Amino acid sequence: MKQYRRFLFLLAILPIGTFAKDNFKMTGKIDGVGNDTLCIEYVILQPQKQIVKRKIVVKNGEFSFSAKLSEAYSGSMFLKSNPKEILYTYFVPNEEAVFCGRLDLVKAHWSGSPFYQQYERVKNLQRLFEIELAAARNEPDSIRGLKNRDIRSRSHPAYMKYIEEHPDEDATATLVIYVEYDQVLTAIGKLTPEVRNGRMKAELDQNEMMFSLVMKRKAARDVVKNDTIIIGDQVPELGLKDLDGNVLELKSLRGKYVVLDFWGSWCTWCIKGFPKLKEYYAKYKDRLEIVGIDCNDTAEKWAAAVKKHKVPWLHVRSEDGIIEQKFRVTGYPFKVLISPEGTVLKAYLGETEEFYHYSDATL
Repeated sequence: MKQYRRFLFLLAILPIGTFAKDNFKMTGKIDGVGNDTLCIEYVILQPQKQIVKRKIVVKNGEFSFSAKLSEAYSGSMFLKSNPKEILYTYFVPNEEAVFCGRLDLVKAHWSGSPFYQQYERVKNLQRLFEIELAAARNEPDSIRGLKNRDIRSRSHPAYMKYIEEHPDEDATATLVIYVEYDQVLTAIGKLTPEVRNGRMKAELDQNEMMFSLVMKRKAARDVVKNDTIIIGDQVPELGLKDLDGNVLELKSLRGKYVVLDFWGSWCTWCIKGFPKLKEYYAKYKDRLEIVGIDCNDTAEKWAAAVKKHKVPWLHVRSEDGIIEQKFRVTGYPFKVLISPEGTVLKAYLGETEEFYHYSDATL
């Protein structure tokens, strides 16, 4: 009890803001700028995605910015007077960044605490190729394409070599998305566990998820090739498992209209569309069945989303992306209406009233 009272006493005498102290600071001098406003934005990925926006006063080209960060965030900087010139960068906790130059990858320079010293070395490497790319933009179209391919063919292995030589530096993690796209996962795997699971973890997790999806889609396209399904085709069996691990057979639904609803727990518009889709399901349940096909998700997130949103229809999950390729899914939500005889009638991208109008007329 005495220890608890002592804790309360210490809490009372601590200055306001002690637990909210900023752990990141950036100061800088922007060349060729007088008084302006610097717009800073960065993305927080966890526990849910949000974009933080700050406006900083620039006086005689100089500015100062601080924040409390829980992990490293990717973001951008641009002047209110010139929003087209954007510099993409990183904001890292327990670091101090010093900026000079212009808000341009080639003309921006970093110094300060260890992370930003490492970051400047990464940018020095990138500048070599960016300068070449900038020069190639002045070439005729027929030459520019050849030069760009040559520059990128040299830059990708150079970036991978840097990653292999500096796997224990946090700033190296900012370079992994610049290697050849099919080597991004390999590049992430070359980082030390301390870097992979440290301040850059959320950013690396996001990149790993995104490029895993890219590779899955590529593999699915290679499997499907020209074997896609169009309006009027008979729908094949999906071969997908439901929440209990059983394969759902579409032939068991013959005699009813069927809607294949391609969605994901991550898809805001998919979730927003559930209430109206539930109304139609209840209205036409004697003639209609809906099969939710979860895409680009983990099994855990899929099951949790179905439970959270109390979605009453059948559910299966696409693990390899092949079904999406077969049905030419280009975005989410994506709905396919199938006749009682098992043929494709219509397909709809997004939450569209056209789907409901057609369903009303048909059912």
